[in-house]
Amino acid sequence: MSDVAKTATGEAQPQGAHAAPQEALPHWSLAPSTWPGADTPASYPARAWRARARVQVWPAWQACLQTLSHYDPDHVYDPGHEYEEDWTTDPTYRRDGMRLYRFDREGFLMPPGSFHSRFIDLVLQTLCLVLGRRVCREPDLHFPSRLGQDLGLLTQGSEPCRRVVPDLAVMPSSWTLAEARERTVDERIIRMDGGDPAPELVVEVVSRSTEAKDFEDNLSLYAALGIPEYLLVETGEFKTDPSMWLFRRADTDGTYHMAESGLAVTACNTPMRLRPAEVPGNVPVFQCQDPDTRQWHDHEGSIERRGERRGEVHTALQVLDAVLPSLSPTDRARIEASWLEAGLPAAAVQRILSLQGEPDRWRELLATPFAGSGTNESGN
Repeated sequence: MSDVAKTATGEAQPQGAHAAPQEALPHWSLAPSTWPGADTPASYPARAWRARARVQVWPAWQACLQTLSHYDPDHVYDPGHEYEEDWTTDPTYRRDGMRLYRFDREGFLMPPGSFHSRFIDLVLQTLCLVLGRRVCREPDLHFPSRLGQDLGLLTQGSEPCRRVVPDLAVMPSSWTLAEARERTVDERIIRMDGGDPAPELVVEVVSRSTEAKDFEDNLSLYAALGIPEYLLVETGEFKTDPSMWLFRRADTDGTYHMAESGLAVTACNTPMRLRPAEVPGNVPVFQCQDPDTRQWHDHEGSIERRGERRGEVHTALQVLDAVLPSLSPTDRARIEASWLEAGLPAAAVQRILSLQGEPDRWRELLATPFAGSGTNESGN
């Protein structure tokens, strides 16, 4: 009687003496615990069990990771996270085109909350208004693996962590971008293990899934990295009131000490405050005060003010066109740019109307700090 083998479908078929042996099926732990959009959750105990199983088949799991097009031999892959071609659950693993997911309390994969992400973006834009374009969202901050070992920051595979991704970092002025744009993946890499300077401030926006890490692990890590200030922000999404906690690093012992807390703090020598959302359910308003003008700024308020200014400038230009119809397009464009940037001069419309008798004084009266060209200053 000949030997038989069963196919994957359960059907029996003859197996000759010289037939090639079937390949061993991949270990069950190599597959993700669940997928985005799946109907079945992966509980925390189930995910922890899968992580331990991956450690037992470590070479096979590493080989599986190496098939990914974005595989990075320098990254410490954590068996407690999932890594797929276009998504991951590891917040320290950022690649173009990859989406980040987090497990909710029930074990379903969810994208980062829009409330949380929206608030981070508003804080980023507001900080840039006052501190300049040296604020980086989700920087890839590398540090020596021995530091992770010393602090007990280990992956579920017992490997020391060697990178962290804070929500925001204020870098030294040498990192300022020349133009307003989003930083590339490479521009977000901070190699503190290779001589890059430490951020002046890191900001973490507290969420349910990161609260313990933000107040414990990150508190010791950022202090050990020599980052002078650490700001934690509670948006109030799940609690009654928003709040902030500012920690400063002491020169004496190199650890963080609570410096300020509440709705107003001063970080990077800049006053900052949280104001309740005007509409219930919206994110709170994060504002920074310009140390020179003492004016409070926030991103959405700045957009509104620019819109109002644009309307005022449009009205003033209509009057200018009627009074000085022969003004060159070049000078008109320069006047518009100056007004949009610095605002209208006081009593702008009255100044424009006075040019009917003194058209050659338009530069002086319209507060334009440049020399025009190709202008018929007489207005005739």
